[in-house]
Amino acid sequence: MNVQKYFESLGQEVNSLKERVRYLLSDPHWLTDGEWKESVVRQVLRRHLPMTAVVSRGFVVTAQSATTQIDILVHDASKPVVFRDGDLVFVTPDAVLGMIEVKSRVELSRFAKAIEKLSRNIEMVRLHANTRAFAAFFAFEIEGPVLENCLSRVAEGAPTWNHRLDFGALGESGFIKYWNEDPANPQHSYERWHSYKLSGTAAGYFVHNVVDAVSPQSVLPNNEVWFPTGGKEPNRVGVEPGRWTQKRT
Repeated sequence: MNVQKYFESLGQEVNSLKERVRYLLSDPHWLTDGEWKESVVRQVLRRHLPMTAVVSRGFVVTAQSATTQIDILVHDASKPVVFRDGDLVFVTPDAVLGMIEVKSRVELSRFAKAIEKLSRNIEMVRLHANTRAFAAFFAFEIEGPVLENCLSRVAEGAPTWNHRLDFGALGESGFIKYWNEDPANPQHSYERWHSYKLSGTAAGYFVHNVVDAVSPQSVLPNNEVWFPTGGKEPNRVGVEPGRWTQKRT
């Protein structure tokens, strides 16, 4: 299996679905630009995630508070749903597997605002003893030097470990990944984000990182099936430590 080529095809699949939905829109006001692109990412994820993971949109609620609306909410099919209407759900923090913020196009300031929103939402889930839940970001297009400056914005948006972004795709080739352990030496604590410039495979890495976050027990022993040989590290362009690590020193 040529995983590199498969990753390239995943990027093509995302773009193809995006164009197909655009052609179906006889009324341009039927969905906003962001809404139909969110639906594209949801469709792709549903093709790859196990039946135990439900891909929706909605809110996480507790007796005291609620998140803002989450573009893509991945939740555990074995847990009850407070409310459901089509794709829209309300779930409790224990049911959350992950949340994804989706943007059509971002420049640096919009990226920073989106990360801040995502960090607040995921913190609420993780503070309710669900530290497994992932937080991710997906942008179809970027404008300006987003990749070159994204890690400082990601770090600023995560004052604690519970606020952290786990991974994100920036356009066709930009990718961000948080490493709790050093990828070169997994026995050592690391707590840093890496940014990568990949050749048209950011969407592939994004989808498979979602799969890994939901089903690590399957992905880890079959890593060579899910990720290209050699990994992303040769394409790394930036490194940024978690702000919380600096407070310890």
